[in-house]
Amino acid sequence: MEKVKKFLRSLIFKNYDEFAIVLGYTDWKVADENTFYVYRIEPDAGWHVTELPNKKWAVWNDEGQPPYSIKVFATWYEAIGQLRKLFEEKGLPEEYWMPEGFDENENVFMKEPDRDKKM
Repeated sequence: MEKVKKFLRSLIFKNYDEFAIVLGYTDWKVADENTFYVYRIEPDAGWHVTELPNKKWAVWNDEGQPPYSIKVFATWYEAIGQLRKLFEEKGLPEEYWMPEGFDENENVFMKEPDRDKKM
């Protein structure tokens, strides 16, 4: 049973490492350090934004298996604006909107997220 768990785990992380390469990083650990959760979608997925090595921002959701499709924006403000637009179009409950990298009442549209404030 332990061998099966190790095998499945290696497959999952391999897929995330491949996705990290799509994002311009060498592995998922580094990509994850530059990734911020933004909001929840049912049943158990979410939308994320990743600052890319070229300082652009990639928006993606983790439905299904990696590598995920991404949309790249030149600035944080464009990326978070697009995510808020998608959120409102879906009519999701406000409590699902939980941008990471900010204090509770900070305006996420006024500045980029702070890595020291990641969950």
